[in-house]
This record gives sequence, C-alpha cells and structure tokens, in this order.
Amino acid sequence: MSGSTRGGAGGGHFGPYDGEAADAEYDPDDDYDYDAPVIVDDPYPRHRGRSPGRRRHPILIGLVILVVILLIVVGGGLWYAHDQIDPGGRPGPVVSVVIPKGSSTQQIGSKLAFAGVIHNATLFAFYVRLHGDGPLLAGTYRLDKNSSYTSAISALEDGPKILTDQLVIPPGFTMAQIAARVAALPGLGLSAQKFLAAAGNGTVRSPYEPAGINNLEGLLFPDTYQVRQGETEVSVLEEMVGEFNSQAQGLNLTSAAQKNGVTPYQLITTASIIEREAKLTADRPKVASVIYNRIKVGMPLGADSTQTYYLRLTQPNLNPSVAQINAPSPYNTRVNKGFPPTPIANVGLASLQAAANPPTTTYLYWVEINPDGQLGYASDDSGFAHLQAECRAAGLC
Repeated sequence: MSGSTRGGAGGGHFGPYDGEAADAEYDPDDDYDYDAPVIVDDPYPRHRGRSPGRRRHPILIGLVILVVILLIVVGGGLWYAHDQIDPGGRPGPVVSVVIPKGSSTQQIGSKLAFAGVIHNATLFAFYVRLHGDGPLLAGTYRLDKNSSYTSAISALEDGPKILTDQLVIPPGFTMAQIAARVAALPGLGLSAQKFLAAAGNGTVRSPYEPAGINNLEGLLFPDTYQVRQGETEVSVLEEMVGEFNSQAQGLNLTSAAQKNGVTPYQLITTASIIEREAKLTADRPKVASVIYNRIKVGMPLGADSTQTYYLRLTQPNLNPSVAQINAPSPYNTRVNKGFPPTPIANVGLASLQAAANPPTTTYLYWVEINPDGQLGYASDDSGFAHLQAECRAAGLC
C-alpha cells in the first residue's frame, strides 16, 4: 500500500510508508474510539434536527390566520356597507330634511343621517363620489327614514318637490287653536307665534275689524286650505281672512247687521257665541234670537262660553269652576251688559246664517235639557225655572 488515511474525517496525512516504524508506533487501541460515530461520506446528506419544512410550519400557520382575519374583516366590512347602502325592510316614517345651498356631499350626508334617512354620512359621501352621482340639489325634502342610498340620491338629484299640505280648521276653533294647527303642518316650517303675532299686530286686517282693534279672532273662515311650501304665516292668515270676507259678502252681512240693530262686528260676535252654545243646527237661529232680545231689553247675555273663552286664553285646558265663571272680567256676560270685547271663536257658515237671519221670538233664556245638546227656551223667569229643573233631571246642571 503506497499511502494511508489517518486521523478521522478531513484529517488525513499522506507520506512514504515505513513499515517497521509504522508498525512499532501503531497501536490500534491508542487512537481508535469504538464509541465514536462512523463518518461516511453521503452523496445525499440529511440535516440534523428538525427538517426545513418543520421550521417553516409556524410561519405558514400565521399567514393562514392572517388571511382568515383579513377575509373576515373584508367580508364584514362589505356586509356592513351593503346593509348601509340598501338597508332593506320597510321604509320608516316620512321626515322633513332641509339641504342648504352650497352644502358639500359630506354635509348633505350628515343632514340625512341626523334625520334618520341614512345611517352613515361618511359612507354615503364616499358612495356618491364613487358612483359619480349628482349634483345633489338644495331645498326642502320629505324623505323616508331607513332609505336606500339610491332612493335618497335620486330624490336629491331630482330636486325638491313643492310640498302641499291640508290645513283643516273646523268651526268653533279659536285663534290659538288655528295657530297650533298651522305650526303642525309637516315640512312647511310655519310658526304658531308668528301666526298669532300677525293676527294681533295689524299686519293683516279684516274689513269687519273695528278701528282700534287688532284682533282677528272670529274673522277667519273655518275650512280646508291647501298650504304650499314657501307660504308664510301672513299669507296663510290672509287667505283665511279673504275666505271669511267672501262668505260674509255672500250673506250681505252689513245689511243683515243693520236689520238686526247691531254692527257687523257684533253680528260676528253673536255668531261666535252661537258656535259655542248651540250643538244642533236647529238651535242656532233660536239662540241668535235670544241674544238679540236680551240686547234690546238691556239684559246681560248670560253666556258662560264668553267667560270660558277668556279664562282659556291663559289656561287652554281649563274646565272652569262656578267661582271662575262668576269672576270679574271683560268677558263675563253674566254681569256685564252688551257684547264681549271680541268674538270668542271662528264661525262656520251655519252660525253666520243664524246670526244674520234669526227668527222673531220672545225668548230670553236657553238651557240645555238633553244629553244630545238639545236646548229648551223660555220667555220669562218661571219658564226658565222649569227649564233648569229639566236640566237637573237630565244630570246636565
């Protein structure tokens, strides 16, 4: 053998072989480690410990978890956005929304969200920009709560519709009651305070309103009116006064007042008392005759409705006591002779006709004698006492 390898892996020493020296020096037990591992050159070496795949496994799990989280977040966001864009279900109640001129898309979204038409102003603004919708027009809108973005955008692109609402005023309403109904018209932005102010400061006047009086009580005609967006409290008041004037002219009210020995304003006041005292149409002319007969003989009218009107000016829901009905006031017609200072209600056509054309009677008293509102009439004190007995028997007095 010309050479030998010694010393372990990679530690070989090459040189001439000296047999005896080598044999003398060589002791197999000197450097052979029976317990050491045998190193064999392997053309396909394997890594010790964990395989490469095992070392990367936690990273793969983390990536999978991250992807799952992202999918959940994106999916949840898409679901939320879809639910906002098209909430589904039935639309909510109609609300009024005012979009000022020059409003940005974000500001419009905020207005809609505040009113409950949509639920997310920021998402709405992004949706409008993404779809290239618009322009969204300023104005007053009536929109459903819980609307889809497409329906809200469509309405705003079309522009505001002219809002019209019915104002229903029944006979017997006072000025304060009418003002409350005017203010309750949805989406028109009218004010009860402004309405009453215009009715009491001379801004609107009636030809039947005496000089020195700024009070349109009794001079508005109860009817159904169509009130359009853009009308003011003054314009509504003017329309109602104008309708009253038309009805009064049709009855030739001025001539009728002269025939009955009163002024037109006193005739209207008479009609307002009739409106409050007579529940049945058949009783209206007779009540008118009692009022005129009492005026002629100088008797107080004795209509509790006049004092009730006065007390309710400050206490609208008051059910007055006997003491309150008898308390001193300009409207106490149990004590004061003549007409109260103003009408006590706004009157319908039937009461105006009754005041304009009363029958000729000798009646000086009326008393409610039937729960349906029927009135009984008397011309003297004994007849009045009999009517009061009937009233008590019916449980009405």
